Amino acid sequence: MQSLYPVLSALGVGVAVALVAQFTKGRSVTGRIVLGFVAALAVGAGFAVARPQFEAFAFERSDDYAWSIVRGRMIAQDPVLLDVFALDPAIETDLRKGLLPILREQHSGMNDPAMLQAVAKAAAATFRSKVMPVAQRGSDDAVAAWGDRTVATLQAFRAVSDEACADYAMTGVNRTSPNLRVDAALSARQRAMVAAYKSSDPGNKLPTAEELGAAYEQARTLAQPPFEEADMAAFRDLKDQPKARQCDLMLRLFGAIDRLPLKQKAAIYRTIMANG
Repeated sequence: MQSLYPVLSALGVGVAVALVAQFTKGRSVTGRIVLGFVAALAVGAGFAVARPQFEAFAFERSDDYAWSIVRGRMIAQDPVLLDVFALDPAIETDLRKGLLPILREQHSGMNDPAMLQAVAKAAAATFRSKVMPVAQRGSDDAVAAWGDRTVATLQAFRAVSDEACADYAMTGVNRTSPNLRVDAALSARQRAMVAAYKSSDPGNKLPTAEELGAAYEQARTLAQPPFEEADMAAFRDLKDQPKARQCDLMLRLFGAIDRLPLKQKAAIYRTIMANG
């Protein structure tokens, strides 16, 4: 339907010109040309003015049309989504089902901050339900490569604000307005997740509680600067810490995880994927 409107516009202009030609046969050639030109401009302008109303009407009533608009804008902002959708048709179906009711209910543009947050939340839910359960079974190399993107991503959010960094670190949801550095970091994480998904093998199991605990304990010793007792106490009450403190602690934690040997690093990031 998106490509239909220009066709309708062209037909409307053509019909208008044809009618002018039909009803001005007694006029001079120059007069007929002028009237035809004026009619074409008038009808074309009318269709241009009416187009937003036509598209709004179609958006509300046609799921296929609405999704073509939303999908196009999302992919223009993040082309990696094409690779994500190619993994499994159910991913796009689930995202479409989650997003269209939100977009229709909000009646605001895709660049509206509230809309962006709602879209990010719905997308995160789809990733948790459709992508993470498969990606968590990826190879150690692929899972670790996904996790290795975490520090760069948090640093990108921190460049926006401590609040943005803390929000993403605590929820995994992007609540910031469009930002080139943040968008690039998130795209890199998505590419790494696609690679983990593609390398999935049922034989790649989650670590045991003992293995996971040992990996975290080893990571604690690698933190820079080292974690002190006050830091460990803050971790136990992390959600109530100031935003800047949350951001700093999470950056130091993921920096320490990145220094682990591959097996231990993958064990932690595999578990993070499993917990969404």
